[in-house]
Amino acid sequence: MYMPLALSSLFIGFIIGAGGVGGVLLIPALMFFGGLSTHQAMATALFSFFFTGIIATYIFQRYGSIHWKTTVPVLVGSLASSYAGASVNARLSSPALSLLLAGIVILSSLYSLRPAKGARFADRLDARGNFLLLMCIGLFTGFLCGMTGAGGGIVSTPVMLLFGYAVLPCIGTAQVLQSFVSAAGSLSNYSNGFIVFPLVWWVTVCELVGVALGVRVAHNLPLDSLKKYVTWFCLVIGLLIAARGVLE
Repeated sequence: MYMPLALSSLFIGFIIGAGGVGGVLLIPALMFFGGLSTHQAMATALFSFFFTGIIATYIFQRYGSIHWKTTVPVLVGSLASSYAGASVNARLSSPALSLLLAGIVILSSLYSLRPAKGARFADRLDARGNFLLLMCIGLFTGFLCGMTGAGGGIVSTPVMLLFGYAVLPCIGTAQVLQSFVSAAGSLSNYSNGFIVFPLVWWVTVCELVGVALGVRVAHNLPLDSLKKYVTWFCLVIGLLIAARGVLE
């Protein structure tokens, strides 16, 4: 059990660091290799993202890749909704939540893959319009990720790319977002007794090693290649989430 889960956590941390997405894959790994229930796996995974987010944010900030004017409105929105989403999680079955999350990720990813035509939507907004759009993305992301235990990037990254935001700021926002979503959502999960603390600590250490490696890769790839990698990976993850929802 321990070695497969450790390797899975290392790989998932690498994906989080390189693209700001992939944390949702920790949920089936905890269920399959760790023997946790769906709600325990969602809560334990979400709690671990607090620490991966802190480390990834620190490294991205050192690279100067976090655009705080883009990130702050998303954080404000997510903080307002992630606790509510985690509260809903305790009352709903996971298959429907998985299919909902998968549908949003798949559609956003497919739309982001289309060839760009004309000015990007985000470029056509004024400062106030950008703030409101980013805050709405945060509200949507926080609620959905609080419900499903997913890291914030799996929702925010493809949706932000859909609206035309640049790839590195999208990934940087996802790194900050995962800590905030985790902190708010984990308060509800802790009160419900879903977090498995004996398991979460060493899984998090494995994730952190992967995050450090992934961030280096993200900053050494050409931006066009990085956007394609992140978008395609979001699409693959969306399909895997959908498969899990159908099979549950």
